[in-house]
Amino acid sequence: MAAVATNISGQNKHAAFGHPVLIVLSGSMSPVIRTGDLIIDDAITAQQARHLHAGQVISFRAAPGSTVVITHRIIGQRIIRGAVNYITKGDANNSPDAALRPASDVIGVFRLSIRRGGYIVNALHHPVVLVMLLASVLLWLIAGTLRRKARRRTE
Repeated sequence: MAAVATNISGQNKHAAFGHPVLIVLSGSMSPVIRTGDLIIDDAITAQQARHLHAGQVISFRAAPGSTVVITHRIIGQRIIRGAVNYITKGDANNSPDAALRPASDVIGVFRLSIRRGGYIVNALHHPVVLVMLLASVLLWLIAGTLRRKARRRTE
């Protein structure tokens, strides 16, 4: 499952309250995680990433230094020249991922998903949506004022 990281914090990190936050772009982890979901991971250190186990769902860089993040389940582990590497697979995929995933590329362990939350976060990045939200709040305030004035006149 490819995911787009939301730009909530600075320094090229994508997190909310210290948790990596991602928008799901594919259905490779269906039905657990669906396209358009917003996923929140528990951030882990490089040392913690070396001690994960089969069955855990992790988010990792597609390649060292890449901005593309993939979230798949660990199905196995291999130690190569002292480095921990994970064999991963999307739940909806028929076969494991072609490449081993170094523990150093893991950015988080799946914590929860918010159904369709990614669509909302993505929409908030469009100026027209922000203008419409602001306009709706202003209209609500104006309508409240007009309603109060109309009540006073009828009393």
